Amino acid sequence: MTDDLEAIAMRPCVVDGVRQDDDYEVIWRGLSIGRILKQPDGQHWWWGCNVFGQPPSSDDRGPAINFKDCQVRFRIAWARIRPTLTEEAVQAATRHAEGLRQQQAPAEGTPDIPQALQVLQNKRTALRHRVLKAGSIEFAGGVIDCTVRNISESGAALEVTSPLGIPDTFNLLISGDPAPRRCRVVRRSDKRIGVAFL
Repeated sequence: MTDDLEAIAMRPCVVDGVRQDDDYEVIWRGLSIGRILKQPDGQHWWWGCNVFGQPPSSDDRGPAINFKDCQVRFRIAWARIRPTLTEEAVQAATRHAEGLRQQQAPAEGTPDIPQALQVLQNKRTALRHRVLKAGSIEFAGGVIDCTVRNISESGAALEVTSPLGIPDTFNLLISGDPAPRRCRVVRRSDKRIGVAFL
């Protein structure tokens, strides 16, 4: 799939050896973190986002108008859930998933249906607006000027002279904002970095 540990993908659900139409399991780090599917008796879609051992919330599932809308809503829920997961919680969910895989291993002689992974579309969890604002990347030992090129409730794209020396987490102060925002770098290119707000 990808080397990105934060990447999310979908694979078709297989029930009793039969691949289901319009029914996808959502995968992160090899873990099932939810499902996206079309209701069998109509045109409506449904999504659910959860990690084993974590308390459910009413915002973790719901209806959607189509497949694309499911993916957007799923990503918004995941952007809220992911920062709350500790490494211990991830390890517990991984152990649980491994136990389930052993229980559900296909019987000898049963063909194993390959399950192709498809990267979840609409990576942005919220609508981004193009802007052109001055900003400062602040971290222990330094300050680097940047230009904020687009921004949403969940993150921003920053233009920098060079991404070298910029740590994975830092405070971003945007001109006109009353307080800095804590950020985590999710993408780097020659002169741009993408950040998620923590």
